[in-house]
Amino acid sequence: MNIIKPLTLLFGSILFTFAEEIDETLFKRGYEVYKNNCSICHIEKATLRDFSQARLNVLSGRRPENIDAPPMNLVSARIKEFFPNEPEFIEFVKDYITNPSKDKGVCKPAAYSFFGVMPPIGQGMPEADKEAVAYWMYHRYSENWQEMFREVKKLQNLRKLKRVEAE
Repeated sequence: MNIIKPLTLLFGSILFTFAEEIDETLFKRGYEVYKNNCSICHIEKATLRDFSQARLNVLSGRRPENIDAPPMNLVSARIKEFFPNEPEFIEFVKDYITNPSKDKGVCKPAAYSFFGVMPPIGQGMPEADKEAVAYWMYHRYSENWQEMFREVKKLQNLRKLKRVEAE
């Protein structure tokens, strides 16, 4: 019984420390930058179902429906695949939105085929806004690209199985 309280205090302080690491002001500013600049093309979040349907469209040569650019949670997960550390992630995003190119991008080839390269919206943006939106992207999403892709493939295989069983 005596050990429970110290463990609770220890774990509680660890959780509190992690929660304090996020700069709420910068995070909120990043969301505002997203809403005012990025949301014109990028929806905030796609579910696994949305991702699965978009992938099926792409595999059959059709453009994903109802979106003009990859959803932000997928963009964030994909960038973290190449730049998992916060400082590298933020620098990549700041550079890419300022001077986007297919050569330095991390999108799958199909994304470029359907959406092209994004416009250089960061060129007219203050450095602090670029920093804020990159910070928001990094901290807003926790999805892992490989894990999401695996789950999407499972969903698609399940759909195929159900179609075969129905025939």
